[in-house]
Amino acid sequence: MNKLTTAAGIVLAGVMTVSLAACGLFDGVRTDGNFPSDVALLSGEYEDAVRWLAAQETPSTSGRRRYAEAAEGGYAGTYYDFLAQEGIRDDTAYISRAQCSTVAVQTRTASENGVAYSDGSGVIYALDRAAGEALIVTNAHVVSDAVVGTSFAGGASVTVTLSGGETLSSAAGDDIRLCGMQNTTSDVAVLSVRSDALQTGCAMAAAWAEASENETAYAVGNAEGMGMSVTGGTVTDLSRTVTVEGADGDIALDVLCTDAAVNHGNSGGGLYNVAGELLGLVTARQTLRGNTASDGVGYAIPAADVNAVLASLDCGQIAAAEGKAVSAQTEAALSEAEKSAVSVVAKTRKGASEGSGVIIANDESAGEAYILTNYHVVYTGETASGISDEIDVYFYADRKEEHPVKAQFVGGAMAEDIAVLRVALRADWWAGFYVSFGAAEAAQAADSRSLTVGERTIVVGNANGDGLRTTQGVLCVASETIAVASADEKTALSLFAVRTDAVIEHGNSGGGLYNEMGELIGIVCARSEKEGVLAFGYAIPANRALRIAQNILDNASVTDGALCARLGITVESYASRAFYDGVTGKMYPEEKVIVRGVSAGSAALRMGLDVGDTLYLARIEREGEIAASCAITRTDVLSELLYGVRRGDTLTLTVSRRGQVKEVSYTFSSDADFAEVT
Repeated sequence: MNKLTTAAGIVLAGVMTVSLAACGLFDGVRTDGNFPSDVALLSGEYEDAVRWLAAQETPSTSGRRRYAEAAEGGYAGTYYDFLAQEGIRDDTAYISRAQCSTVAVQTRTASENGVAYSDGSGVIYALDRAAGEALIVTNAHVVSDAVVGTSFAGGASVTVTLSGGETLSSAAGDDIRLCGMQNTTSDVAVLSVRSDALQTGCAMAAAWAEASENETAYAVGNAEGMGMSVTGGTVTDLSRTVTVEGADGDIALDVLCTDAAVNHGNSGGGLYNVAGELLGLVTARQTLRGNTASDGVGYAIPAADVNAVLASLDCGQIAAAEGKAVSAQTEAALSEAEKSAVSVVAKTRKGASEGSGVIIANDESAGEAYILTNYHVVYTGETASGISDEIDVYFYADRKEEHPVKAQFVGGAMAEDIAVLRVALRADWWAGFYVSFGAAEAAQAADSRSLTVGERTIVVGNANGDGLRTTQGVLCVASETIAVASADEKTALSLFAVRTDAVIEHGNSGGGLYNEMGELIGIVCARSEKEGVLAFGYAIPANRALRIAQNILDNASVTDGALCARLGITVESYASRAFYDGVTGKMYPEEKVIVRGVSAGSAALRMGLDVGDTLYLARIEREGEIAASCAITRTDVLSELLYGVRRGDTLTLTVSRRGQVKEVSYTFSSDADFAEVT
């Protein structure tokens, strides 16, 4: 790898992994082919899938909420019209468009170790939806291993995954060809793609614009080969010449610089402005000595230069954007977020575990406040219970941490990394003082199922144990599954999470992730410490964390954990897709959640679920009233809802079975219907 004169290096953002052949799911099992929105349209209540999916969400930014109120009052324009009329800036409306024009690109080639996969990204710049044809520009180094001369090598295959999850593969018969490649002077390649999947869904063609120094910029791509994500920053330099190791040797490139985080797999993806216009093609990032990633120095080939290469390859060009202006950013409610934040110090014989927490309830009449944190923050192997005997919290108003407040462990679920603490307001003068005078308040939560990628995020926590402070970023991924070690480090946990590029340090665990209005959207739980990975911070979605916390509180008299309803099924996301709505400026994804297995003697078997059923809707009925309900558009929705079931509740699932819609129900009436999660 070449070194710059500053002793920093440039590393291409593609990533190579080696894998064996994979097996298919549901072999021999017939599924009905319906997505949840397909089933919804059978009722005739909604005109299209987008309208139903939009109805399942709560507006997640201040601009979207104001637009929803205006629409209820009779406003008939699009969200883009509303933003221009009101002078509001909401980048998410444009980042959704940028996502729709960005794809994941994977090549598969034979290697000495089996099968080698190279992951990167690409940008759709020409789309004929009626014909199902598109041109995609990417980096030459993303596809070069699969190319011999001017075509793909025999046995090699290319897979393109759209932002909605639809997969097009040359190995599966989709028409993916190399339109052209210039790998000695520009690191640019073009794919010609033809597939029926391009006729529907959210695919869009990007338009380009000239970059301005210090303007806001977003890198959209297949970071670390884990699917589409967004990171935010600025354009830090309009012109710099760097030398990178290209597909066929060193290349001197003229590039834009950005401090938006660029990871392996981002190569070939887009760098976009606040209007969702393409500024450049992400190609590399800076590294320091020892090949360590340098946070805040990513490179992109300017869109105008990419266009020049496309013209020379006779592969068309990227259309110019209209260049609409966008007004100033709306203000954030930092003070609202800060009031609900606390530091958590769990003392042990060896020292102390420092973390963070969020006030989730203040009951002044009962003289109690409740704090949500991570289980691993208060865990210790030194006690029989596994929980520290002495836990102190410090409220945000006590910035110097002079007045520790004693907290009591109420309960927790190690498997979900959630714990709840109680503070006695009457027994501790300082705690009562902060709450009574409004310096400490319970967090207001947003609907974390409705989050929009690209929206502003705020992290408040006890970073590095140095006291409470804030960092800011954007929402990179609205839903994913991460693997972390349990608090006792004996097992591996799979946690549902959202991802942010806001800086997260040790000590932030258990703290809050907030939106631009200061509303809680997640409980910070982890960050990636893999060498070379930048801006991968994670939080348990607020809906899930709060539902588990409420379960712990409701069952505190019988267990120090949570009681989760036993349904007895395994599910898989069989397929996914997304729609882009030009009215609301948002992309609406959905998964087809299929029942993969039903346990013998389980509630699922008694209620009549069958392998191959598509889950559609769920509701909990309690004493004749609906206690909770949701559409099952993601795999994590049902597992979260089961924490909301109490003894005596009836769970009703609406499923689609081979094209027929039916309801199945079960009443959880005995202790055996629940599993203790501790």
